[in-house]
This record gives sequence, C-alpha cells and structure tokens, in this order.
Amino acid sequence: MKNLNYYILAGLLALVLISFGVSHLVRRQMEEGDLRLEIYANGQLYQKINLSEAASEEIKIINKDGHYNVVEIEKGRARIREADCPNQICVRTGWISQPGQIAVCVPNKFNIEIKGKSSNVDTISY
Repeated sequence: MKNLNYYILAGLLALVLISFGVSHLVRRQMEEGDLRLEIYANGQLYQKINLSEAASEEIKIINKDGHYNVVEIEKGRARIREADCPNQICVRTGWISQPGQIAVCVPNKFNIEIKGKSSNVDTISY
C-alpha cells in the first residue's frame, strides 16, 4: 500500500510539471506570434510582410488613378507615412502594431492591417 501512495504522488507531480510546461510553451507562442502586415490596394491583397523580421523600409503604392500611398515599416509596426488624399486621416492614424489594427485611406481605396495572434484578453466570462 505504501508503494501505491508513492506512485500516485509521483503521477500527480508529473501531471503538474507537464501542465506547467505546456502552459509556458503556449504563452510564449502567443507572445511571439507571427505579426504580419497585409497591404490592400483597390480591395485586393497587394503584399504580405512579416513584421517580426521586417527591416526598416518604405513602400510606395500607386493605384490605377495615379494616387499614391507610402507605407513605412519598422520592426513590429507600420504606418501610412504619406498619401495624396485630401483629408490625410490615414496619415494621422499613426503607427499600428497590434493584431486587428487597421489604417484606411478611403479616397485612394487603400488600407493596411496587422494580422496575427494576440495575447491580450478581450473578455473574461465565468
């Protein structure tokens, strides 16, 4: 009977250690998640860029009407730096860096969006 208690205790301890290990791996994976920038022009996907590996660069996109937007990319974030639209709301949006954030230039039919896993909690239910 004494040996059985040791086996049960060792089994429970192993389950606790395994659950902590899995929890740590899942949390680390969610924090490091692959953030990618998707650039859309005229409703079509123009380019995908991995933000976690991206070097600092600028991309100028000119649409079929001759209007343009300049996207500035740094490691982990992006913004519309320049546009020839009249109201400049897309430029004033500033840097985006979290999954789900978006910057839109309606007159030029252009937008950028961050996609990926988010470690932020939106709601908690009991």
